[in-house]
Amino acid sequence: MLFNSIEFIIFFSIVAVIYYRIPYKWRWAWLLACGFWFYMSFAPWFILPLLSVILIEYLAARLIEQKENRSISARIFLAVGITYPLILLIIFKYLPFFNDAVAQTARLLHLNYPQKIVNLIIPVGISYYALQSISYVIEVYRGSQKAERHFGIYALHISFFPKIIAGPIERPNLIKQFLRKRPPDYRDITDGLRLMAFGFFKKLVIADRIGIAVNEVYNHPYDYHGIYHILATAFFSVQLYCDFSGYSDIAKGAARVLGLRLMDNFKRPYGARSIREFWRRWHISLTTWLRDYWYIPLGGNRVAGWRWQYNLFITFLASGLWHGASWTFVAWGVLHGLYVLAGVWSIRVRSNLVHRIGLYRLPRLYRGLQVSVTCILVGFAWIFFRADTLSDALYMARQVFTGAGDFLSMLFADDAAGLRALFNIARDNTILGFSRETYRPEMLIALVSIISLGIISTVQERTNAGEALLKKGAFVRWSLYYLLASAVLFFGMFTKEQFIYFRF
Repeated sequence: MLFNSIEFIIFFSIVAVIYYRIPYKWRWAWLLACGFWFYMSFAPWFILPLLSVILIEYLAARLIEQKENRSISARIFLAVGITYPLILLIIFKYLPFFNDAVAQTARLLHLNYPQKIVNLIIPVGISYYALQSISYVIEVYRGSQKAERHFGIYALHISFFPKIIAGPIERPNLIKQFLRKRPPDYRDITDGLRLMAFGFFKKLVIADRIGIAVNEVYNHPYDYHGIYHILATAFFSVQLYCDFSGYSDIAKGAARVLGLRLMDNFKRPYGARSIREFWRRWHISLTTWLRDYWYIPLGGNRVAGWRWQYNLFITFLASGLWHGASWTFVAWGVLHGLYVLAGVWSIRVRSNLVHRIGLYRLPRLYRGLQVSVTCILVGFAWIFFRADTLSDALYMARQVFTGAGDFLSMLFADDAAGLRALFNIARDNTILGFSRETYRPEMLIALVSIISLGIISTVQERTNAGEALLKKGAFVRWSLYYLLASAVLFFGMFTKEQFIYFRF
């Protein structure tokens, strides 16, 4: 059951109405049953690994709390609580990748490696609830979180339907919200519905529309020359943000309607001035998880310089592997790791250059340059994130460098034929995946929607848009609500395209 479906709208409406109609003491049971139903709608057997993780982590945390702090027994139960979800991840997600890597190495060494393994279907959301359960047992071991004694409440913490498929990766403090008695709140309901509508706008109007052009170029990379690879990659940067942040908005909005708060997962990442700042704004629940449970335990920055840089690099490599068992994701993680290390190595050179040319006297220009360079670097790395194979990614990466020259040669051609050719390439009687009749209006809708999103993001950067909206009169507020709803209904792509991060 996808968020962008009529089935989910009906499902969520029923959940919310009954949730507020039943006695408080039964609300957790209702949400738990709805979470299991929602999850099993993808495939009934997916519930088995989920239930096993819930049971093992619940017992591990209870046993850790019963043992003496930091005792050997507590460490054993901690190890069980950490390794069990990781074992499931390896079996379902990484075993075929590791097997192929061993087979490729064996072929290079001219060794016989005939063993084959079956590729298993990956249960949706396993990467998210695995990390969430691991953080829970670690916090119990550290003493910052008490082991939850109510099995149903803990199961709900893991299987809460708005965030089980693609996050945010919540920390144990979500448990406290399930235990808090809260009456229906008009502000929560209206804020939640508005956030959900904004998420649907991002997904249905922008992401799924420009995703058609992205899929066309990335699925047939050798049929297009460089400028189209640049265009598709720029579109993918927007598509991925709108798709994933749209999902997060819908998840947060649905939880808010029920009186619950999920953490922010995005804070206008394409306004970042550096790669490190970008990762403080992008997929925040994952980056903070890796910081707290991977980077800091490795030593963080409290070690020698070379070891600190190693910790940074290995953290980004882990981020790449978490996203997918593929060499493309490994390359994407490595590339971001190199970006950050290059920033560390060049900080003095960049600082001296900025002062020598006096760029610091023009703060707006300086910020614009920083944001532009960061977006270019991030966009280039997205090639490896989106490409189907590493060879496709490397080909497209090379084409990107020739694409700028292609564009300039077309732009400064003696006649307009070259420029017209830029916007009229056809393959199988379509233009970038659209029919010839719909190509221009679809691109116009996409462009207007992206500009509108940029304006909204700029406003949010400077002020709390929600608070500012509440200060407006009812006519202004409801006019904007109707405008947003109309944009989704009239311009949305209701093709039930899966959210990109469902794959991870």
